[in-house]
Amino acid sequence: MWREGYVLGGSTRFFVRVLGTPGWAPGEASAERDDELIVLLHGWPQDGTSWRYVAPVLADAGYRVACPDLKGFGRTMAPRGTRYDPETLGDEISRLIRNLHARKAVLVGHDWGGPVAVATAFRHPGMVRALVVASAPIRRIDLRRAWHIPLLNLPLVPELAFKLAPRQLVAAGLRHASARPEAFTSEVVDQYAGAIAGHPRGWLPYYRELSRRAVLEATVRRVRRRTGFLPDPQPPNRLRVPASVIWGEDDPVTPISLAEGVARDLDAPLVGIPGAGHFVQEEAPLAVAEAILDLAGPGAYARAGQDTTR
Repeated sequence: MWREGYVLGGSTRFFVRVLGTPGWAPGEASAERDDELIVLLHGWPQDGTSWRYVAPVLADAGYRVACPDLKGFGRTMAPRGTRYDPETLGDEISRLIRNLHARKAVLVGHDWGGPVAVATAFRHPGMVRALVVASAPIRRIDLRRAWHIPLLNLPLVPELAFKLAPRQLVAAGLRHASARPEAFTSEVVDQYAGAIAGHPRGWLPYYRELSRRAVLEATVRRVRRRTGFLPDPQPPNRLRVPASVIWGEDDPVTPISLAEGVARDLDAPLVGIPGAGHFVQEEAPLAVAEAILDLAGPGAYARAGQDTTR
């Protein structure tokens, strides 16, 4: 049974849905901490419900599964003056893990949840048992495919558009970026339109800060490679936790060609999912859950043969 509530992560109060092992729920105090937590971070235009088919499989495998609404999405409001740099976002998720009463967690990030998860793993490796990145370009963006990103960097226009026609824009975005549009029912579209319509200034900074940083870093690397008298850029810091990269092979906005660079940067294997587009956790939930479990292994409750569904 799903349990819901707010959990503090830094200055942000995350709305979290929890499924799985018996015991702790949001809002409850607990003196016990375990390593049997998987935190699933969504992207645009979703909220934590995007993991509704993946989470039960992970719970059946013996894990407590937490699906927060990211800052600025759904029921997680962005505090006034909050920052969206990777360092701040990573610090917030590490505190969220701690306040979910876990010593460390398997961290999964899709779309914008991917850079957030990666930042958390690099800054707080002691809080992350394993990392899974799903259809989330890190340090690289193909603006020929993701042409919507420059549009979302325009001043005022996106805020107005998503106030006036959120459902139409969300429906168009889901159709454009998916290979299996039938995965998104009318009810799902309504849910996601509600997740982004109320406060677009809460989620637009992901596009306006994280994407600008990625484009700048890619430009600097390109100039250095083409200019003989400049030194080669330093390789990214080595990740200190096990990692895996999951990607829809038919992703039209973040093509799988980008996935090879992400896997190389994280020194991680790449798992391609045939027939899936950008929203892999909804287009191919069983394949995504299996890929997560291939990295994480079974949870302690499953190993002990206990009931994990209460």
